[in-house]
Amino acid sequence: MAKAELKQTLGRKKMIPLVMALGKRIIDSLGFVEKINSMVVWDKTQWKTSPGGLLKALVLSTFADIRTPLTRLEDRLAGVDLEYLIGEGWEARNVNSFSVGRALQRLGEADCDGIYETLALSAVQMNDIPMRRLHSDTTTVSFYGEYDMDRLDLTEEEKAELLHIEKGYNKDGKPGCKQAVVGQIVNEAGIPVVSRAIDGSACDAGWNEEAIRYMASIQREGFSSGVYVADCKLVNGKLIPRMMEGETPLKFVSRCPASFEDKLESRTIEKAYAEGGWDDFGKLAGGEKSASYRGVSTTETVCGYPMRLVTVESSALMEKAGEAVEKERQKLLPLTRSLEKKTFACYADATAEILALADSRQARLFTIKARVDRTVREKWPRGRRKADTVPEISETYGITIEGVDRDEAACEEFIRKESCFVLISSVLEGMDGRELLATYKGQQIVENSFRMLKHPQLATAIYLNSTFRVKALTMILSFSLLIRAIIQHRLREGLAKYKEENPGGKLRVGWNGRELTNPTYRLLYEHSFDCYFEKEGLGRYSFEWPYVESKERVGTLLRLMGYDVLDLID
Repeated sequence: MAKAELKQTLGRKKMIPLVMALGKRIIDSLGFVEKINSMVVWDKTQWKTSPGGLLKALVLSTFADIRTPLTRLEDRLAGVDLEYLIGEGWEARNVNSFSVGRALQRLGEADCDGIYETLALSAVQMNDIPMRRLHSDTTTVSFYGEYDMDRLDLTEEEKAELLHIEKGYNKDGKPGCKQAVVGQIVNEAGIPVVSRAIDGSACDAGWNEEAIRYMASIQREGFSSGVYVADCKLVNGKLIPRMMEGETPLKFVSRCPASFEDKLESRTIEKAYAEGGWDDFGKLAGGEKSASYRGVSTTETVCGYPMRLVTVESSALMEKAGEAVEKERQKLLPLTRSLEKKTFACYADATAEILALADSRQARLFTIKARVDRTVREKWPRGRRKADTVPEISETYGITIEGVDRDEAACEEFIRKESCFVLISSVLEGMDGRELLATYKGQQIVENSFRMLKHPQLATAIYLNSTFRVKALTMILSFSLLIRAIIQHRLREGLAKYKEENPGGKLRVGWNGRELTNPTYRLLYEHSFDCYFEKEGLGRYSFEWPYVESKERVGTLLRLMGYDVLDLID
């Protein structure tokens, strides 16, 4: 029988997960630590570790897959070689919820939004990341805990400028949680160029107003030729003039709201079908089930400015509209059956009931065929009848539904309206209707960024008792997304260069060994799981990997980015 033996180990080798080593190189190239340390208020004699270094450790901790709350940050970094990642003398016990919370407090009290935007624009310039379009949207981040601003020694004016953690419309489906709203402006590569935490009750229209102001500063940085993309809340009589004023009007594309400018969307769709001239846009994505599009472009004066209106018909929306007609019919049938069970005292009442159902919203797409049936009943008095006894005659009326048929004209109008949407844009030339549609459809890139922002790996249960810290933490998590987006961009740029130099060449390092087509940060993370550098001695590291396939796949992906596994640790 085997026996177990207990041994005491004097120390455990420190390790560096591969994704952390890669993240460190990119973070250091942006001067993150130096920027934080120069912008926040801190006393070197009172801090064992600098706020910039603590926040760098927090960013790197989000690259691990340990889903522990930020209150147990030391667990995320247990066994990690912080001396290499952060600096000489760093130990995991010094990176805890207290020290990191204090660093977040100082960052929140400083201009953390300005710091982030400086770092983001530097990242764009250093990595030659394109800025041909920018996408804007908002999401909510839920928080737990108490945020009592009355405990802060601030004036009323200062309190009014604070981020308010409060209940509002929650896009996570968690209406009971307090929240902050996060507004982002993201470029086509997924880089959050602007990321701001705003009050939890803020609405999308308010964010769009702020975003336009940010766009003015981004234009001064060289974005004047790019296109700004946002949801339909961007389009109103107040914001369109703001975007169009000045020497350099903002080029934008959005979806026309249904109620805007006396139902401009509906009028434009009707005009497109009446006049024709549809252009075939084809499919914007691969795959057999991908939607195909066609459209009609017109120019019309909106809010005093010439605007491009593109009516877009989607095959996917048309299919859904056809299904919606049948669903409406199924909703109508119980009403007809209920009507057939009723009894009326007169013909006029029965007829009125049929007309009421035919005019109802539920029957707007159908023609109801019905008849009124008269029923006559004789009621004789009890007992022996006399010769002149006559029965009491009573009449009742019932309804029989003979059919519920489609109103083809109404159904055609409904399907047309539900199959189409209208894009509105200040781009009058240089882009055709298909290009404008493709630009608008790129809005998904900001949704992807928001999904990552809510991912448990980035922020699990968050317990922070200061609005300053919440604002700073949101900035740090956005910076983590920035680093991931840079990695993903460099992977895709490297793959494009490889295909250009090797026509027909295939790299089978995708998911499950398939051909690499559209690499993501997640792909690199999954392939490098359990790949790490182990510290052997002073300045010496060995690379460890679980399978030979892991080493080959990770090596290929790193080479696309211009790195070599053995050179990643310098």
